[in-house]
Amino acid sequence: MPLDTNTPDSSAPHTEPSASAVPDLLRGKKLSTPTLHAPPDLLTRNFLFDGWHHDDAALYQSMLDDPDLWRFMPEQYPAPLSLELAQDLIALSQQAAHHKVRAVYWQNRLVGQVRLQWSRGATPPASGEISYWLGRDYWGKGLSAPMVGVFAYRCFVKFPALQHIEARIHRDNTASLRLVDRLGFRLAAQDDAAPDWSRFILQRGTGLDWAALAAPRL
Repeated sequence: MPLDTNTPDSSAPHTEPSASAVPDLLRGKKLSTPTLHAPPDLLTRNFLFDGWHHDDAALYQSMLDDPDLWRFMPEQYPAPLSLELAQDLIALSQQAAHHKVRAVYWQNRLVGQVRLQWSRGATPPASGEISYWLGRDYWGKGLSAPMVGVFAYRCFVKFPALQHIEARIHRDNTASLRLVDRLGFRLAAQDDAAPDWSRFILQRGTGLDWAALAAPRL
């Protein structure tokens, strides 16, 4: 049974931020915590998030060694994705100082991955960038939007200093463009150095319309 991420990782390395990296709202002042709208029980019961383990490497490789899955990723597809590289990527995912990477289970089936990378290399973060992927067998089943939404919600709950989450979406990735729109992300200032990518921001306390998301179907 995978472990949920509501409890801190006691074994994960922790990087203390410098004084300049800590937002003013953390320096002995009361945190501003807008009301967070919890996901419905159907989603919280059935989505579980766990760190990748070394014995996941073969399954990780089989899911990720897919050129179509890499089509809209910012990184280049490392074809073929070897078992050794899969093991290396899992090891990198376990380095928690600059990001949180979680394998995602729906009804105890491993379906994909979500990741939040801190905008600054330390915790507690004020902002971070979210990314995700689903294995091919789970495309078109209504999993991606609630998966990203539940993970974003849990990140806001776990990290009170987290004020917004960013997503970068390729202009041709229509499915992810619809996803961020449905979850309440708003178009942000664009990076002129990356004209093919759009930036979207989800502010803390944004009322996610869980009822508008179709229930996953497997």
